[in-house]
Amino acid sequence: MLKIRFKFIVLFFCAIAFSCKDEVVSPDTDTETLLYQYDGYIEDIGGDCSAVQVRTRSYGTFDLTNTDRIKFNFDGNSDADLSSISFYYFNSNDEQVFIVNLTDMSQIFNTKTVEVDSPRMNTEIFSRVTLKSSVCTGHIYYLYLRDLKIYSITE
Repeated sequence: MLKIRFKFIVLFFCAIAFSCKDEVVSPDTDTETLLYQYDGYIEDIGGDCSAVQVRTRSYGTFDLTNTDRIKFNFDGNSDADLSSISFYYFNSNDEQVFIVNLTDMSQIFNTKTVEVDSPRMNTEIFSRVTLKSSVCTGHIYYLYLRDLKIYSITE
């Protein structure tokens, strides 16, 4: 009985000793700041191929002058082959500049994170979703955009 307890104690301490290891953690110099968050569906569109549906939304104005990158976390999905999800802003010449431009269902499917360079200006950010299909079968197609978080990243 004593031998069994001794073996159990030795095994127990060996398991603890081998499970502990030194972790080398490099300091992360990037700082992420949450600028915008919306939990749930932002856009949820359904329709057949007879009409293109487009929805545009503003997320507000953000001061990105000291931001190196912008990160978009969201869930997007569509079964229509020509659907798109885009995020954009207007530059000082009032020209539309795409930050993120996912132009077909394969790019949209289960998108989670897109990180892009910052425009480094104080600007309003918009999204545009487009539901469009090249195939007319009578099928009802869908597109959704949900659970959006926008982060500012500085180095």
